[in-house]
Amino acid sequence: MNKMGSLVCTAILSTVLGWTAPQNVLAQLLPPIGSLIVTMTAPVSGSTVSGTVTVSASASVVGSLTVAGVQFKLDGANLGAEDTSGPYSVSWNTVTASNGSHTLTAVARDVLGVQYSSNSVTVTVANDITPPTVNITSPANGATVSGTITVTANAADNVGVAGVQFKLDGAALGAEDTSAPYSVSWNTVTASNGSHTLTAAARDAAGNRATSAPMTIAVANDTTPPTVSITSPANGATVSGTIAVTANAADNVGVAGVQFKLDGAALGAEATAAPFAVSWNTTTATNGSHTLTAVARDAAGNRANSAPVTIPVANGGSATRIEENNPAVNASPAGAWVMRGAEIAAFSSGAAGSSDIAGATATLSFTGTGVSWIGLKCSVCGIATVSIDGGAATPVDTAGPAAVGSPGLASGVVFTASGLAAGPHALVITVTGTTTSSGAHVIVDAFDVTGGGGVAPPRIEDTNPAVSYTGAWVHGTDPRATGGTFAESRTAGAAANLSFTGTGVRWLGFLNDNNGIARVSVDGVFKREVDTYAASPALGVVYTSEVLAPGSHTLTIEVAGTRNPASTDTWVLVDAFDVTGSSATRVEEDNPAVSAGPAGAWVLRGAEIAAFSSGAAGSSDIAGATATLSFTGTGVSWIGLKCSVCGIATVSIDGGAATSVDTAGPAAVGSPGLASGVVFTASGLAAGPHALVITVTGTTASSGAHVIVDAFDVTP
Repeated sequence: MNKMGSLVCTAILSTVLGWTAPQNVLAQLLPPIGSLIVTMTAPVSGSTVSGTVTVSASASVVGSLTVAGVQFKLDGANLGAEDTSGPYSVSWNTVTASNGSHTLTAVARDVLGVQYSSNSVTVTVANDITPPTVNITSPANGATVSGTITVTANAADNVGVAGVQFKLDGAALGAEDTSAPYSVSWNTVTASNGSHTLTAAARDAAGNRATSAPMTIAVANDTTPPTVSITSPANGATVSGTIAVTANAADNVGVAGVQFKLDGAALGAEATAAPFAVSWNTTTATNGSHTLTAVARDAAGNRANSAPVTIPVANGGSATRIEENNPAVNASPAGAWVMRGAEIAAFSSGAAGSSDIAGATATLSFTGTGVSWIGLKCSVCGIATVSIDGGAATPVDTAGPAAVGSPGLASGVVFTASGLAAGPHALVITVTGTTTSSGAHVIVDAFDVTGGGGVAPPRIEDTNPAVSYTGAWVHGTDPRATGGTFAESRTAGAAANLSFTGTGVRWLGFLNDNNGIARVSVDGVFKREVDTYAASPALGVVYTSEVLAPGSHTLTIEVAGTRNPASTDTWVLVDAFDVTGSSATRVEEDNPAVSAGPAGAWVLRGAEIAAFSSGAAGSSDIAGATATLSFTGTGVSWIGLKCSVCGIATVSIDGGAATSVDTAGPAAVGSPGLASGVVFTASGLAAGPHALVITVTGTTASSGAHVIVDAFDVTP
C-alpha cells in the first residue's frame, strides 16, 4: 500500500474503531520530515574521570523537527533526569560508580517520540576510596593528666591528609588541624575530674574519613583552694610603730604564696615560703580603723581569702577641730536642724546647727581617744543626751543665764569624753525637747577630737545620693552593715557608681561563700577584678584605690557575673565607702555664706525633684537671678543638677570673666536615681577670701531654663 493509502487507512481506523496509532508508528507512516543528530561532547572518550563531572551532548536538527529532550545513559541505564532544554548536560558524581571502565551515551527524543542515539563514549572512573589512617600518639592510653597538655596524632593517606579533628568525649576539641604535625592544646581544667575519651578523626580531599582508636585518660586537677588565717595582730588589737603581720596557710598539695593586704591593697611583696609574714610600718597609715587580710594561692591557681582582721592604728596626734558642716557630722531628720550665725553668738566658724525638735540627732564619726562637743549655753537652750558607740546616754543640760545675741556670748565645751580605746567611734547627740530654761534648743557648733587622726574618713552609705545604680540591684537591711543597709546584685553588667571628692576611696563590702567577682574602675579606667569570696561571712574593706589627684572622681563597681571556683554564686555587695584625702567643706544652699537674689526669685525644691545633699536645693529660671557664695579657700565646686528642664547659667569668681555652664541633661525631674552632682569646679585660687556668683541666664538647650543650687564644696 502506498503512503497515501496508509494515511487513509489509519484515518478510517481512527474514526471507526477509535484506535490511535503510537507516535513512532505515525512517524513511520508519515512521509519523512527530518531527523536528529546527537553527539557526545564531554567527557572525551578514553579519558579518566573522578569526583563530580559534567556530561554533555549536542543535538542538531535536520529538517523541521524539534528536540523534546535528551536522556543521558551510563552503561545503558538512565543517568539523571531527561534534559529538556539546551545546552544538554547532566552532573555525574563518579563516586557512585565503581572504579573502572564505563560507557556514556545520549538519546535525543523529538516531538513525535522518535529517539536518536549518540555515539558512545568510554571513560575510566578512578576515584580515591581509600580512607586515611590515624592514631593518637599522646597522651598514652590510661595516662593521668592535669593542667594544660598537648594532644598529638599521626595521620597518613594514599593521596594526602586534608585535616585531623581531635575530639573529647565525642565533641570537637579545638579547631581541625590541617597540617602536620597534628596537635591541639587542651586545658584539662575545663573538664571534670575523672575518666574521659580522646579520639582523632582524619579526612582526605576525597572525603574519606577514619577515626583513631579511643584513648581513655584520667583528668585529675587540683580544685581545692588553700586555707589561710591571720595569726597576728589579733582582731581589735591597737597597733603602732612597726609590727609583723603573720598568717598560717595550708593546702592539699602545697601553698605557692601568701599576699597580705591592707584595706584591700597589697601590703608588701607576696610571701612564698612559710612562715608567712610581712613587716608593716603603721606610721604610713592614718590613725584609725584598718582592715588586714591575707590571700593564699596554690600552684594550680586556686585562691582563698582569710577572714578580715580589723585593727585600730594609734600613733599619737593633737586635737583636731571638726566643724558642724563637716561630712563626718550627720544631722537628721531632714529639716530638723537650722543654721544659726552671729545673731545668736560667736561660733567657731561663724555658724552652728540648732534644733529644738525632740528626737533630732547629730552624729559625729571620728577616730581618737577623746572628744569634746563645742555647743552653747543660753537662756533658751535645752537638754540633750550624748552616747558614744551605742553606750549609755549621758544627759547634758545646756541652759545658761545669757540671752541669745548678748554681747560676749560664745560657744564652748559642753561635753567631754576621754580615755576611749584608740580607733573609730560614733558620738550621737539627741535633742530631748525638755529644758530647765525658757527654750529647748540644742546648739552644735563643732567638735574637738584628741588622741587620733581626728575626723574619720567621710563614710558614704550605700543609700547616699552620691551612689547611683544601674542594672538589677537588691536593697536590704542588716544590723551588721555600717549604716544598717546594703545593696547587692548578681546580674552581670550591673554597676554601682560613687561620685566623690578626695584623693582616695575604700569600698566596704561583704565577703561570703556565695559571692562573686567585681570589676573596679576609677574615672572610667579599669583597675582590677576583686574576688569577694570567703569561706566564712565577714564585713570589711574589699578594695582601696591608689592615691588620686585631688578633685572629683567616680568609682565604678561592676558585677562580672563570674566567681571563684569555691564560691556557690556571683553576688557582689556594697555596704558603704570611705573617702580619704577629702579636705573639702560642704556648704549647703541655706548656709548664711550663700545669698540669693532678688527676693522671691529662688524656690526651695526637695526630693520630688532629685536627691539633694541635705534634702533640699534652691531653683530659679528667672533671668538675672543670682546666688553668691562667700568663702575662704583655694578651690570651690558648685553642686547642682543636670536635668531635662535645666538651663544655662554663668559663673564668675571675684568679678572675673563669666564662664557659661549648661546644666541640661537627659533625665526628667523626679526620675529614679536622679541626684545632684558637681557642675562647675575652680581650683588654684589664691589662698584667702573669694566670692563666687551664679547668674541665671534664662536661656536653655533643654525644655526649661531652671538652674539648681544644692551646695558648694570648698577646699582650703
